[in-house]
Amino acid sequence: MEAVGDFIQGRSPVGVIHDRKGVSVGTISSWVRQYGESCMSPMEMSGALRLRITNRWSGILLFDAKYLNKRQLLLLAVDYVTLDIVAWLVVEAETVENYTHLVDMVNACGYHIRAVVSDGHPAIIALTHTPKPYFRKGTRMYPRPGIAPGRSRMPPLLAGIPHQWCVVHALRDIDRYLAQLPEEERTPIRVLVHDVLFARTISRAMKCKRKLEEETALAAFPARRVTAWIHTHWEMLTMHHTIRIGWRKIPRDTNAIENTISYVNTRLKTMRRLRTTVSASAITNLIVVNYRTKCFRNPKNHYHRGKSPLALVTGKKQKFDWMKFVKKPTP
Repeated sequence: MEAVGDFIQGRSPVGVIHDRKGVSVGTISSWVRQYGESCMSPMEMSGALRLRITNRWSGILLFDAKYLNKRQLLLLAVDYVTLDIVAWLVVEAETVENYTHLVDMVNACGYHIRAVVSDGHPAIIALTHTPKPYFRKGTRMYPRPGIAPGRSRMPPLLAGIPHQWCVVHALRDIDRYLAQLPEEERTPIRVLVHDVLFARTISRAMKCKRKLEEETALAAFPARRVTAWIHTHWEMLTMHHTIRIGWRKIPRDTNAIENTISYVNTRLKTMRRLRTTVSASAITNLIVVNYRTKCFRNPKNHYHRGKSPLALVTGKKQKFDWMKFVKKPTP
């Protein structure tokens, strides 16, 4: 247990553990996998801490995914204020079904989703917005004679909940269109796009948007495509200007969850045998449980200093031991 704790918490690298205890990397990975398989699920941790009854989650939920390898991803749902990983799931692809399962886990933990922030992946957008129907060229937009019409679509799982598209990821998506333009035409348009996305007020963003429309009205097709893209997704790009959850603004980006992913990635770099979904799930279980119980050292928010995500969620001044969330004894 001591070797697993030292390794998973980053106190000792593999080489030090090997010299001190004579344990190989493969043995450590095997122990970590055994402990991970015995960890509580997000719902079980929520029940043990009575989070369904009382909690300090903000209601602003950030979604993102982390590639574990070429075949597996780790889906994360992180609270914006406490930086707590409310739920996590190892899957093979970012699909609507997998994110729906993740949202079901979040709801089962007692989390009340009041706003969503994401990188704009279509599977996440489908949770809050009904996708527009797509028809192939030359096909009918209505049922053929004698054929019953298709079933009506079910409303999105999180219909009516504000959804903010991360402006940093949006700028990356727009750069793909701007890359088709010559550099002398690309630079001034990108400056205007940046001013639109990172404007401090909605009025400033609308003013920059009108200027962008004037500049690209007679420009090449990729430039006009950028303007049309911003116009289509305008509501999701500017949600942080118009929506308040309590007294708090919705963040305009997913930087908070990116920092969480960085911590998880640091621990995953030293792990081996992430070959199957079962082994990947076990190892990520232990890493996430350790993250939720580990105190922040140098956070940007001074209120978080010396407190763990679970301490911020429960509102209790206590330190949590990750071993308390292992259900059964392991070797």
